[in-house]
Amino acid sequence: MKKSFLTAAVALAALATVSCTGNNAENNAEGTDSAANEQVAESVNTFPWDFPQEVKVEGEVGQMALAPYTYYAACIEKGEDLTNEALIFYNAKLEEIGDKTSKMDGKEVPNVFVIPLDKEGQAKKGDILLTWWQNGSGMQRAIVRDATNPAEPVVDYLDLSYSNDPEKPGMGEKFGNHQLKPGSFNVLTDGEWQPGAQLAVKKGDNKWELATLIRVEGDKVLVKGFSSKVAVYSKADTKLVPFKENIKVGDTVWCKFAASFMPGYKVTKVDMNIGRIWVEKDNRTEVFSICEVTKVLD
Repeated sequence: MKKSFLTAAVALAALATVSCTGNNAENNAEGTDSAANEQVAESVNTFPWDFPQEVKVEGEVGQMALAPYTYYAACIEKGEDLTNEALIFYNAKLEEIGDKTSKMDGKEVPNVFVIPLDKEGQAKKGDILLTWWQNGSGMQRAIVRDATNPAEPVVDYLDLSYSNDPEKPGMGEKFGNHQLKPGSFNVLTDGEWQPGAQLAVKKGDNKWELATLIRVEGDKVLVKGFSSKVAVYSKADTKLVPFKENIKVGDTVWCKFAASFMPGYKVTKVDMNIGRIWVEKDNRTEVFSICEVTKVLD
């Protein structure tokens, strides 16, 4: 028994030694990773875009806003090239507002990305709003279907897909007719260079890409483009796409195809109550939102 007890005691002591060594190794590794991340964060270009950084946030602490605060912070920590990464805009309250950066949910983000939402916003039926997908997440444009309560309008989201097959509804149909929270949206106006406006960016002869406006300063335009990548363009190379064009059945229009606007689609149906337009090309019918169909590029 003495021999067995001694053997067990030695084994336990050895296990304890290994456990302590392992914990120290893990702690050391975590400390090393943390130090490495700090070094990476210090070396990365935290604002690689040719766009003014000292801009004012037209909001106040406690106000709801949209910004890519989570993705921006994660990219900085990992040392990734911000110009080549998805910077998805989420909602959160403004916690601090500075000259060049602000804080949301404990994370620092450049002011140029911060889009405050009107805390006293009022909507009318048919208005186009900038908000977020309140069934999920992420910046969205929406059309007001019911404004019985102007501070909490019922909307359909325009940046969610819509299906032409009733048996296989798209996300736009599944999550449509949704009531927004108060203080969670801005009303968008055709012809105004405001955050959330739909843009077409000239990329060559008769070639245009879709983009969503984030901010304008002078002749520079900051946009969220394909795959939520942020880019800067000359204002002269961009064009506002109206949300409410006079588009009728039989018109030939440009429509979204991947990241671009493509010509040659024929309009077969228009339903402005839900902000959707049915088009046909090459014997195929598709449904697009009013953000994705235009005649202004002809």
